[in-house]
Amino acid sequence: MGFSIFNKESKEEKFWNWFEKNQETYYSEIENLEIREEIFNELTKNLKKVNEDLVFEFSPIHENNVREFTISAEGMKELFPIVEKLIEKAPKLKNWKFNAFRQRIPGDDFEIQYGDLKIGYSDIYYRSENDNGKLGIELNIKDYNGNGQTQNAIYILLDGLIGEYDVTTKIGWIEWVKLDNNEIKNLKPIIELRNEIDK
Repeated sequence: MGFSIFNKESKEEKFWNWFEKNQETYYSEIENLEIREEIFNELTKNLKKVNEDLVFEFSPIHENNVREFTISAEGMKELFPIVEKLIEKAPKLKNWKFNAFRQRIPGDDFEIQYGDLKIGYSDIYYRSENDNGKLGIELNIKDYNGNGQTQNAIYILLDGLIGEYDVTTKIGWIEWVKLDNNEIKNLKPIIELRNEIDK
């Protein structure tokens, strides 16, 4: 008993050892609605042992048979090092790709259903200004009503457009306004933000 100190696993290693044992289920069964809630609860429980606030998402299985597993900090900058450390410790597993933070989604016409709200890139225009090396952006949103649900949906769209890491580290502030159609000519479509951030 006195020697347990020598093989003490870190919480990251514990998580990945658990994941590796169960990877088959997550690879092949997450579309199975009968057990999905149960296995997602199990995963949440294990992930929370690393940190309470981390969240995860899975991609569909791609043509090359790889499924992506993404750990997200939900845009909380103070959790970035925790996410990075966890992904650094990830095992090399066939058919899996592990991502730190929500990744960019290729394409210019992304749309999501969030609760009863349907919103996409085409509903959002913006103007920007330099804010100490970061970008301050004013989002002009079609039918914007100021509620939190819309903002959450737009954060997901922004993560898809430029990736969670860039949303959190390169955008200084966001202002939310309702789109006035007469203003469109003075605004840029949101998809142009990708090039502006990359510059």
